[in-house]
Amino acid sequence: MAARHGALIAFGALAFAIAATPAQSQPLPPFSGCGGINPTKPTITPTFQVSNGEFTNLGFECQMWQNFIYVNWPVVPGQRGVPNKNAKFSAPGPTVWETYKTIDQVFLPGAANPGPWDTVKPPSTLAASLAARVSSGSLRVLKMDSKVSRPVLANIARQAATMDPEVLNSITQAAGGTLYDLNGNPVYYEVAMNRDEYEYITQNGLYDASTQATFAQTSDIVLPSGQTKYGQYGALEVKAAWKILTPAEIKSGRFHAVQALIPGTSAMAPQPVTVGLVGFHMYLPNIGQGVWATFAQVDNAPLQSELNKAKGPFNFYKPPCWPPTCAIVVPYNVENANPGQVVQIQPDDPSAAQLNPYMQALIRQYDPKSPWQYYKIVNIQWSETTTDIGKIPPPSIKPLPYGKPPNDIVLNAVLETFIQQPPPKNSCLACHRTATIASSAQNPPMSAYSFVFGAAQTPPPPPPK
Repeated sequence: MAARHGALIAFGALAFAIAATPAQSQPLPPFSGCGGINPTKPTITPTFQVSNGEFTNLGFECQMWQNFIYVNWPVVPGQRGVPNKNAKFSAPGPTVWETYKTIDQVFLPGAANPGPWDTVKPPSTLAASLAARVSSGSLRVLKMDSKVSRPVLANIARQAATMDPEVLNSITQAAGGTLYDLNGNPVYYEVAMNRDEYEYITQNGLYDASTQATFAQTSDIVLPSGQTKYGQYGALEVKAAWKILTPAEIKSGRFHAVQALIPGTSAMAPQPVTVGLVGFHMYLPNIGQGVWATFAQVDNAPLQSELNKAKGPFNFYKPPCWPPTCAIVVPYNVENANPGQVVQIQPDDPSAAQLNPYMQALIRQYDPKSPWQYYKIVNIQWSETTTDIGKIPPPSIKPLPYGKPPNDIVLNAVLETFIQQPPPKNSCLACHRTATIASSAQNPPMSAYSFVFGAAQTPPPPPPK
């Protein structure tokens, strides 16, 4: 196993160190460690970890819990994507990932160059004060009420004739179904990338769909991993699910809460609303099939197998089950004002059941008021075998290698709500191995397990002479 993942180990664990001063409270629950070469445990430090040398679900869950802490650490003001080693975890202000570049900031209209990493071009319709907050990461602009952006979904639809119908159905359901909370408000999503991925895209001109098509004819699109000319850690993509919070939910302190603009809530001048993080995906590429992790706020939905114990309150489920014979997912009914009912069908990974109580207690010991103690890792996916996708002869027009994951079903109740009934393989890898560049071709090249490339546009035609 270690030999197959030698390239991953070579990347090592890259870390920033900070002296934590945890509050004295109840003792931590027993947890023996993450295994591997050094049976370490995640720490409340802004540490980015590529590998801990333990190739098990628990090993990767420890790694991604550590990275979850890293990306949610307060950022250095004015330094996009850099954790503030002098700040306390859960301190006010934007987090590291909240200053990453979002899809809308990378793939601009008319394939315009998005510019240097430290600059952001917010929507031109925003007032200067709001635009400055968007640029700093302290104000989100949320447009997606589906998991996959509309431009990417349209690109996927164009390739329908050549795609696996089962995978296509999963993608379109995940993207096309809108999830509503108990107040009838939709959940909003956003996708962002770190600097390493951004530099790879901009330095190769891949924000332009035409350039993508030319590039992919002679080179595979392979996101950087480890230390490269594009950065120190390798690419990292995150996907967040946000819920509009009620005053009581804000007061509860159980959500990582931020201010967001939601276009359409006010026709003339959109006003910020408070939203809470309810779901979170992370994708860490490597030369093989990458590491995928999904997190959730602990109050989202009860486990289907434990509905008889469900008391709540939950974010997306209201006991008793409605209607009397409980459906797995009941969409919000506007006419009858009935709340949507969502349950988590697949239980958390068994390894996560060991790790989550330890991490939640560790965060609570560090800061009893931290909202991060109310989050959990749901599941992980990685492959026991690796295939270097950079060695596939270009153009790569077939689905990328699936590998050999220990688990074939990886789903999040608020990110894959409507496709929780699993086919044999319903997971991050099963879906993302079909991701292509932005192209109208019948057989477009693949794009490194990432759907972000499908959002690229083409330049406008030259003006007539």
